Amino acid sequence: MDRNILLRILFLVVATGCGLSCRGKAATSVTSAAPSEPPPLPTPRPAAPAAPAPEPPKPDDDALPEASGKLAPERRAIQVVGGKERVVDADLARNKGLTIVDLSDDFAPFIFQDGKAADGAPLPNRYRAVFVGLANDRTDGDGEPLPPGERNYLELYGVPPSLSVMRKRFIEDGARTCESTVDTAKLLAVDSIETWGKTTEKKETAKHHFRGLRLESAQKKAGVATLEELAAKDPRYAGEIKAHLRTEAERAAFAEVEKRLICEGLLDASKHKDGFYDSPMRNAALDFQQKNAVFAQADLTRGTLEAMARPLLQGDFLALRRVLAERAAHAGRIIEDGSAIESMPLPKRNKPRKQPTYKNAAGQDVPVPDLVGQATDAVLARLGLATAEDALAFFRRHAESDFRSMRVVVRFPALPEYYGPHMDLTAEIDRGDVWYDFPFNDKGVRMAQPRDRFPSFTLFVKWRGEKVPLASWRTTIGGWRTEVAADGEEYYRYKDSDVGARVWRHIVAAPVWLPPTSAPVGAMVKTKYVAGAYPRVVNYDETGPGYLSAYGLVAGIHEQQRRRGGELAYFDNGIRTHGSFDYLSLRGRFSHGCHRLYNNLAVRMFSFVLGHRRAKVLGPMALGFRRTFYWEGEVYDMRLPTRGFYFQLEPPLPIETLKGKIKGKLQQPITDYVPKPCVKYGDGKPPAALSSPESKAGGGQ
Repeated sequence: MDRNILLRILFLVVATGCGLSCRGKAATSVTSAAPSEPPPLPTPRPAAPAAPAPEPPKPDDDALPEASGKLAPERRAIQVVGGKERVVDADLARNKGLTIVDLSDDFAPFIFQDGKAADGAPLPNRYRAVFVGLANDRTDGDGEPLPPGERNYLELYGVPPSLSVMRKRFIEDGARTCESTVDTAKLLAVDSIETWGKTTEKKETAKHHFRGLRLESAQKKAGVATLEELAAKDPRYAGEIKAHLRTEAERAAFAEVEKRLICEGLLDASKHKDGFYDSPMRNAALDFQQKNAVFAQADLTRGTLEAMARPLLQGDFLALRRVLAERAAHAGRIIEDGSAIESMPLPKRNKPRKQPTYKNAAGQDVPVPDLVGQATDAVLARLGLATAEDALAFFRRHAESDFRSMRVVVRFPALPEYYGPHMDLTAEIDRGDVWYDFPFNDKGVRMAQPRDRFPSFTLFVKWRGEKVPLASWRTTIGGWRTEVAADGEEYYRYKDSDVGARVWRHIVAAPVWLPPTSAPVGAMVKTKYVAGAYPRVVNYDETGPGYLSAYGLVAGIHEQQRRRGGELAYFDNGIRTHGSFDYLSLRGRFSHGCHRLYNNLAVRMFSFVLGHRRAKVLGPMALGFRRTFYWEGEVYDMRLPTRGFYFQLEPPLPIETLKGKIKGKLQQPITDYVPKPCVKYGDGKPPAALSSPESKAGGGQ
């Protein structure tokens, strides 16, 4: 071979190796092989490790065979296996230890189920139909058809939406594009948005406008580019500039609130004045809060803004989880929701509370589980609903008619050892910090009466010598309230909560509150839309039965056991543990002496009690109450045929109200009426305050 050709070949080989090396690859080695031998091949790159083979799906031990088409409707349920939904035999599921969760539109909590008398005669629970109509957006609280396009949004009042209502919500919201419409950065740039009534809003808007003009003029004179620079240069303007910029940020956020409410279909832009918190927008904000379970009553709070910053379907998915939590709690007859930790003492130095426990058969301390949360997770997992998109696909896959009788079979977590057909339950109300001092000075200024410990309600089970807390929630106690006395004047009166041992003997579903003679007559009348008009009618919202009543959807009557002639007797002093529509009152306000719970928790708790205590169904308790009254030139006739649907616990369930920590100067409550400061009354002292149960929160007995 020609020497020049050979050198040229060797040069190319070396150059190729250097080029590979410069690019970070291993250089090809050049040997002193004979010219007749070909150059060695480049070292091959190591092969990438093979991806691990996907693990085979774990066997589904709870998978049931697909049922035949001849299965009776009451035995049909669904189950998702391997991502595919199938119809299975509910009886077979029960035999396998699975729980049947009712997803039907006809669902009602246990306390609203019909009963049977001792002789087998049916005892219809008439509020069941009202509850189902409300949950399905078919009727209002009076049982009247809901106007077209109206929605109830009653979750915060204890009536979660049905699954067909959730289906409509998901499908409608899935078609909206609010995420691209609303600027969430502006929405979350403020902690809240201050709102006013119509007159005050105009004044505040004008005040902000003229303040802006003044600051703009000062900014030009100072020769600075921004208001922040003006504040740094001339501190005299710092306070005004801070207030102005805060209002500007709130107005920018307010515009995004308007966009969100319009996009979500809650606010009709044609009925709303842009930039103002008018009645249509206030109503829309309240609907949004109730739809998303935000604890605010039309105020644009931080919680409201954060909920508006979420994608619509994400908010719907959270609502769906809450709906399924109630269905799961009732299906499993469980109560533990993780709140029991609130009953544990607060340790010093801000350390976390100790987790409540119970002793198992081996004598080990086992944490009280969050059964409701675990059961809800199990329902979502069995339905294959891990995301909002999964839920949307689920609802698109099912027609509305599917939810008339839908049920799903689920493996619930194992129940703790303390569960049984008849559990040794007891309840306790800790009144927390209590003030008996009159809360106003002579000039009518409210005096500070701080509370570090608020009232709490805890349900316990006695087990192996322990009191095991199952659930603990905020509640209310009595305090200073206004009341109309016998002379027709309004005074303050301390409405006390009974302290000591009592029992629940009667649980009342859809209870009725009888307005005492001291109740203002005007509160017994309301305006209602009927056939295109707004007549004034008797207001049964407060009396009940209904979610807006003074007792909410269910009540347990506090009774004191006494011995009379050697026999056990019961005394009702007008105190109740009951649900409440006034959900904000549980955040720190007072009651007339009763102990309020959120309506859904009251329904859940009393359903649990009836599911784990021996009880007799008494059914609707006849009342035959009638009161005719006169107000503003018209005569009204109030009629209340029943007190509600009664259950009688056998034996009664013990409940004790603790004294709490008395703060202030007075160690005992004032029992007389106290004149309102700065109010002129007629001659003479206030009349004596009644002490009968009728004068208490129990109303007329």
